[in-house]
Amino acid sequence: MSNITVIGMGLMGGSLIKALKASGENYNIYAIDTNKENIESALKDGYIDKGSCNYDNIKEYIEWADIIMICTLPSIAIDIICKYKHLIDNKKILSDFCGVKTDIFNNTKDKKYIGLHTMAGKEKGGYQNSSETLFKNSNAIIVKNDNANENDIKIIEKLAYDIGSGKVITSTAKKHDEMIAFTSQLMHIIACGIVNHDNFLASLGFEGNSLADHTRVGTIDANMWSELFLYNSEYLYEELDKYIKCLEDFQNALNNKDREKLKNLMNNSNNIKNEWIIRKNTKNNIN
Repeated sequence: MSNITVIGMGLMGGSLIKALKASGENYNIYAIDTNKENIESALKDGYIDKGSCNYDNIKEYIEWADIIMICTLPSIAIDIICKYKHLIDNKKILSDFCGVKTDIFNNTKDKKYIGLHTMAGKEKGGYQNSSETLFKNSNAIIVKNDNANENDIKIIEKLAYDIGSGKVITSTAKKHDEMIAFTSQLMHIIACGIVNHDNFLASLGFEGNSLADHTRVGTIDANMWSELFLYNSEYLYEELDKYIKCLEDFQNALNNKDREKLKNLMNNSNNIKNEWIIRKNTKNNIN
């Protein structure tokens, strides 16, 4: 049985408490969220055992917990850690659900830190959009420091599987942020770029599934994603620069009416994508 204090009940924190209760495992959950309605709703529906809409009870909630899971924006998470980490002894696991890890990691070096990032989300945030199935079959990434032992890691790994993750890997904070800049943040920039294109509104009646596929995340939580982008700006800038160069390859081939170059770019894409599928299937079969 694990006692978990969840701080922040937006889309991620709300989905976390719902998935934990739906798992059927023995999790006792306390929660803190500044939105009183979120706390009242979670208590009424039985997703949490105790809740507070302010930080007056945080000492009690931290002392009670085995795991402290922070599910807020990175800036808020860092502020919480800096203000209250003196209450967290080394028997407790300090964790977070943030989409970037380096700055969190750097502020938790004196604690037993095991961060978790599930690769799942929705276009709309908030507790009202949270779901117990949000993490189903998602990849989950664990980032830990040297104060965490193998048993501690297994506890967070089990939690990830209990909420529905299909695969869990471990990473350094640096590698996590480098890869997330490409796999997640760049994809959101691309979607926004297409939606901001002059022809997007005029496209109705001319569009196929490819436009919908490429713009699924074009409806975006600007407050959250702008912060995530800036916390990871160095790596994201590098990935965006690489992508712009890929676009320029196509642009130059078109400008030069170079069909062979276009075919080479497309065939190269085919080969790389096929290799990606083979590697993905191989990893899935191993796991």
